Amino acid sequence: MTTYNSDGIPTHNSKILVTSASGVAAYAGTLPIPTSDPNNRKGWYYQKTAGAEKFNYYLYVQGSSALRLQDVKEYYFVGAVDTYTDYTSIPFIAIYTKPLGDGQDAQPWYRSRITHGVNLVNTNIQLGVKSQFSTAAKTSTKFPYSQSHLSVKTGEGPRDPTEEILYMTIHCDSGAPNDAKILISHFGYCLHNRAEDVNILLSA
Repeated sequence: MTTYNSDGIPTHNSKILVTSASGVAAYAGTLPIPTSDPNNRKGWYYQKTAGAEKFNYYLYVQGSSALRLQDVKEYYFVGAVDTYTDYTSIPFIAIYTKPLGDGQDAQPWYRSRITHGVNLVNTNIQLGVKSQFSTAAKTSTKFPYSQSHLSVKTGEGPRDPTEEILYMTIHCDSGAPNDAKILISHFGYCLHNRAEDVNILLSA
């Protein structure tokens, strides 16, 4: 179960430092690379400069037993959108599962991809203000920030509930405006049986 500090912030049970080897692996393919926040907020700060640049933050979930799609109740991240032009300014979550090589894999390196994004019709993004973006309408691990429901679910591949998760990711759109600025401070998930709530602090 999740524990909280005196400020009502869920206690993180892991941390990834942006300058560490695990940090470099976690933001693989990201250009430009994330930095510390110029306003001294906790988290990884990303500022796009041109073209098709984007960030990809990977959470690798391999362990002593397989984690399957059907095991996870909720995925979430905490972050702030500092500039907004359109939908592409807002980050989203994508879940990838392990390929089986049986001809049904969506791509050679993953079987299924499931993306979770916001619905702008019922979501109000306050610029520069931290929010918890979650796939659950009511979060299990609740941060003391505004809540943004990642209610738009799309994907490719079979997306069978028994598929084993390869990794969980947060992305921004490569088509985002060149002045896109996004802060991500936490990335996590909760299991249905609540035996494990993973809350990772992204530290710069």
